[in-house]
Amino acid sequence: IGIDARFNIDPPLSKGVVDRHNWDKFIDFIKDHYKDNIQVEIKPNYINFKAGEHPKLPFKGHKFLRFSSKVSGSTAMTSGVERYINTVARVACVHFGSHVKYWNEAADQYSIYGWKKVNESIRSYEQPDESKLPTSIAHFINGTDPLKELEIPLFEIKNIPGKGKGLVARFNISSGTRILCEKPLFTVRGAKSREELETMLVAKLKAMSKSSQRQFLSLHNKSPGKYPFSGIFKTNALPCGSSSPISGVYPTACFINHSCTPNAHNSWNSNEEDETIHAIQLIKSG
Repeated sequence: IGIDARFNIDPPLSKGVVDRHNWDKFIDFIKDHYKDNIQVEIKPNYINFKAGEHPKLPFKGHKFLRFSSKVSGSTAMTSGVERYINTVARVACVHFGSHVKYWNEAADQYSIYGWKKVNESIRSYEQPDESKLPTSIAHFINGTDPLKELEIPLFEIKNIPGKGKGLVARFNISSGTRILCEKPLFTVRGAKSREELETMLVAKLKAMSKSSQRQFLSLHNKSPGKYPFSGIFKTNALPCGSSSPISGVYPTACFINHSCTPNAHNSWNSNEEDETIHAIQLIKSG
């Protein structure tokens, strides 16, 4: 129990080159300022202040949320941790201006970030960043992604030699990026005979709009013949969740080709009743 003093950066810094450059200058200044101070320890991934609760500054600015410590009690008072917090906060203000939010519990001022989120960010200091290529110049410079903000599709449907139609990346897609989120054209519950399934699908298609019908009929059918609709369904249907008895057919997700070494992962949201596709590694354009 004690009184905390600290500063946050709000909003958090991005991975863009501008924020990276400013953070690097800030870190270089702190290193130089405390180069002869035995209480300030340079670790491989962060600067550790051996005072109070050992506040830390990561070398990657996008990981930083808070620099803080208890400043009350004999240990904190003896170590001079509040002096470090005040100095580092003033230097941060020079580099980041109004993004720096200094506060002190003694003045009934409190953080916008919860401890769970802060502790997760501190643990990330030791973890290497994934290699991610920016999708655009703006993404590289500012850390923002205009493709996402403007809802520009990351992919296009193209003919792929030997595989029919498939989704092809229009831009570099970083790991963790949501590629697609869509609802099924319709769903079917449980296993049925081909004849039963065909009858059910005819009824479902009749109830659909013309555009949805065209979307369904444009999908590949690896078993053409007596039951054309069930052939399309069995070729393209995806389970609505792991081991779910319900399967759905999607207008776009069904064009994603199978791979034994996948670069994307699908997941079913039972609350929203839609399928989401995320990149699980860097997907290069084309």
